[in-house]
Amino acid sequence: MLGDLTLDVLLAADDHSPADDRLLDAAREMFTLVGIKRTSTDDIARRAEVNRVTLYRRLGSKDQIIRAVLLRELARLLTRIRDETAAIEDFAERVVRAFVVTVTLFRDNVLLRQSLALDPEESLIWLTRRFGPALDLSVGFVAHHIRLAREEAGLPPVRDESDLDALAAIMVRLIHSLILTPDAPPRLDTPEQLHAFADRHLRPLIVGLT
Repeated sequence: MLGDLTLDVLLAADDHSPADDRLLDAAREMFTLVGIKRTSTDDIARRAEVNRVTLYRRLGSKDQIIRAVLLRELARLLTRIRDETAAIEDFAERVVRAFVVTVTLFRDNVLLRQSLALDPEESLIWLTRRFGPALDLSVGFVAHHIRLAREEAGLPPVRDESDLDALAAIMVRLIHSLILTPDAPPRLDTPEQLHAFADRHLRPLIVGLT
């Protein structure tokens, strides 16, 4: 099942050795301090207190380091979303709440906020043109989340899986837009506004799956 595979892939992205985690932490700190573009591999190596050869041997090129940092960040955020909504028994409310939590967590994420503030051009390249694989994984995660919520609510599997995948893609695309372009309609600046919007416009799509 795509959702299960996607969840495993995302969680595996956060499964690093302590040594690699220290290097990724150093890279994340530099991206947060000065932005992606202005951070060099030498900067990361110095902050991690290793030489550049060791950094390259463990994590690869700068592009590979950026990708690893972003995937690890995504994995950790999605794990939090899963954990914060898992206890909600009502199937539709669980998905609505996951939408609210997702937007809120991503908007509050220090790495994302600082990267966009310090280095918007380079950050947007990574979060748009190079973000396709991460969006693909996210759609699979959301589809899995909806499928699991239905199953735990005692609902039967949907007749057409493409309907569920389409709904997951709609939600991910909307969340992506709300995070990267918050000052365009619909203006959803607070958790209450996000919940009201999702309750009115997404809930009918969620409960309409058959």
